[in-house]
Amino acid sequence: MPTCAFVTAWIGGGRKSLASRISLWVVLSVVLILSITALIGNYYVVKSIKLEESVKANGILYIVGQRIDASLVTVEIAVRNHIGDIVENIDNPEALYHITQRMLEDNPGIVGSAIAFRPYFFPDKGQWFAPYSYREGLTIHTKQLGGPDYDYHTMDWYQTTDTMRNGYWSEPYFDEGGGEMAMTTYSFPLLDTGGNTIAVVTADILLDDFSKLLEVKYYENAYACLLSRNGTFISHPMKELVLRESIFSVTDSTKYPELKDLAQDFAEGRSGMRKWTSPRYGESYIFFVPLQHTGWSMAIVCKASELFKGVRKAGLFLTALFLIMLVLLTYLLRRGVHRLIAPLTTFTQAVDQVAQGNLQAELPVIHSQDEMQQLHHSFSIMQQSLAQQMEELKQVNEAKGRIEGELKVAREIQLSMLPKAYQPSDHSNLDIYGQLCAAKEVGGDFYDFFIRDEKLFFCIGDVSGKGVPAALVMTTTLSQFRNVATYEDDLQKIIKSINKTACADNETVMFVTFFMGVLDLRTEQLRYVNAGHNKPFFICDGITELPAKPNLPLGVDENAPYIVRECTMQAGTMLFLYTDGLTEARNTQRKQFGIERVISQLKNGVDSKNQIDKMTQAVQKFVGDAAQSDDLTMLGIKVKNQ
Repeated sequence: MPTCAFVTAWIGGGRKSLASRISLWVVLSVVLILSITALIGNYYVVKSIKLEESVKANGILYIVGQRIDASLVTVEIAVRNHIGDIVENIDNPEALYHITQRMLEDNPGIVGSAIAFRPYFFPDKGQWFAPYSYREGLTIHTKQLGGPDYDYHTMDWYQTTDTMRNGYWSEPYFDEGGGEMAMTTYSFPLLDTGGNTIAVVTADILLDDFSKLLEVKYYENAYACLLSRNGTFISHPMKELVLRESIFSVTDSTKYPELKDLAQDFAEGRSGMRKWTSPRYGESYIFFVPLQHTGWSMAIVCKASELFKGVRKAGLFLTALFLIMLVLLTYLLRRGVHRLIAPLTTFTQAVDQVAQGNLQAELPVIHSQDEMQQLHHSFSIMQQSLAQQMEELKQVNEAKGRIEGELKVAREIQLSMLPKAYQPSDHSNLDIYGQLCAAKEVGGDFYDFFIRDEKLFFCIGDVSGKGVPAALVMTTTLSQFRNVATYEDDLQKIIKSINKTACADNETVMFVTFFMGVLDLRTEQLRYVNAGHNKPFFICDGITELPAKPNLPLGVDENAPYIVRECTMQAGTMLFLYTDGLTEARNTQRKQFGIERVISQLKNGVDSKNQIDKMTQAVQKFVGDAAQSDDLTMLGIKVKNQ
C-alpha cells in the first residue's frame, strides 16, 4: 500500500488528468500481475524447499536410525548367543553368574544382564532367583537381582516377554533396583520343551548412547529427539523431559493443539513433516520417522527462519529490484503518456468553450494521423449538428409545453366529468364516495352516479390501454351512460345501447370492462349487470363478493348477451366497487397488492370516504417508491341506518 500511494502521488495527483490515470492504471496493472506471479512463484518455491528439506532430514534420520538399529541388533544377537550356555548350566545355578558376567565382558555396549527365573524354579533359591551382572566404572559386579524390594516378576520387561514368548524391547525406564541408570532392556524368553517360560534373559543398554547418536548437525539451531512407542521422551535437549514426560502429557499440559496430531503420528508409526509453533523456536518444522525395529520414533525440529533463510534473502533482493524497476517504469510512463496526449489537452480547451455555449468556437488543428484527428473531424461535425439540434430542440420544447398544457386541461375536464360525493338532504340515508387516480395525465378509468325517480343509477369502468386514446373512449362511454340512463330504466336496454356505441367503428379494437347498477331507494332492491369487470364486494355482517356473471366487455361483440341480476341491499350495507388497478398495483419487487390484501382492508361500520382513504393508504404503503402502472378507481355506496 505505501508503494501504491507513492506511485500515485509521484505520477501527478492521480485522477486529475487522463495522463496520470493512464500511467497509474498501467503501473497498478504491472504491480498486480507481478505480485500474483511472485505469490505463485513463492508458493511453489516454498513447496519445493519443504520437499527438499523433508528428503534431507529423512536421510539424516534414516542414517541415525540404522546406527541405533545396528546397536539394538548387536544386543539381541549377544543375548541369543548365550542361550545355549544357559541351557548347559541350568543345573548349576552358581555358574549362571559367570554367564551374565561374560556377556558384559564380550559386549561393551551392554551395561547389565540378568537371567530372571520364574518363581521357585530352584526350590532352594526361593521365589526369586536372578543372577545379575552390571558395570560400575571399569569393574563388572554380580548379584542376585530379585527380592521383595525388587519383584522382577511384576516388571514390564518380564511379563511382556513371558506373554509374547518372543524377544521384546521394554519401554525406557530408570532402573532403581538394578543398574541405577536410565536404560532400556532387551528380554528374550528361555522356554522348556512344553513351550513354557523358564526364565527371561535380559540385556540392559544405556540411553545416553542413543543421545550421542542423535547429536547431528542439521541446522545451527536444530535439535533431534527420540521417543518410545508410548511417546515417552528417550532423548531431548530439555533433560527434564527425558523419561519423565511423554508427548501426550506435554500436549495435555500446553496450548499447542497441533501437537495432538503429531503425537498421533508417532503412536501410529508414521513418517512425515508437520508445522507448529515451538515455545523454544517459534514457528518451526518437525521431520519425523519411525524405528521399525522397536516402534520408537525419531524427530528433528528446525526453525522455519533457518529453513527458508535463502528464500527470504532472495525475496528481499527481488523486492528491492522490483521497487527500483517500478520507479523507473513510472517515470517513463509519465513522460511518454503526457507527450502522447498533449494534443488532447489543447483540444479539451476548445471543447470547454463549446460546452459554455460558444458553438462557433474554433477547434485546434490536429496534425497526427491517429484517433485524435478522427476525434477532431467527428467533433467538428457534431459542433455543426449541435447548433442545428439546439434550434430544433427549442421548437420541440415549445410544442411540448403546449401539449402538457393541453393535457392538464384535459385532465381537469376529465375529472370534472366525474361526480363528487352525493349527500342531498332528501337522501340523507345514502353515503357515496368515489376516487380516481390516473397513471398518466389522463386515463381510461371512470365512475358515475346520479338519482332519478328515487333510483340511484351508478357505474364503474376501465378502458383497455392508457393515456389519451383511453380517455376518449372513457368520455364516450360515460356520456352514453348518462344519456341513456337519464330516460331508460331497463338495464338490458341501457347496456346494449352503450355496447352498440362502443362496437361502432372500433378500429383500434379497444374494449371497456363495465359494471352498472340501479338501486331502488324505496324498496332497497339492487339490479345490476357486469360486462367483464371485477366483482364488487358486499360489506355487511361479513365481506362477500357480489354474485355476477362476468359477461363480455363492451366493444367486443355488438350482439353479446348481458344478464341482469338483482338482490336486496339492506340498511348498513356498503357496496365497494373498484378497477383492476387496485389488485394489480405492484411494489418494487414486482409483487401485486392482490385480492387478499383488498379484503383485509375492508371493514364494516365505516363510511365510504374513510373506507376508500384507508384502502388508498394501504396501497401507497405497499407500492412504496414503485411507479404507478395503471389507473386506480374506487367507488363506495352505502345505505345508512335510519
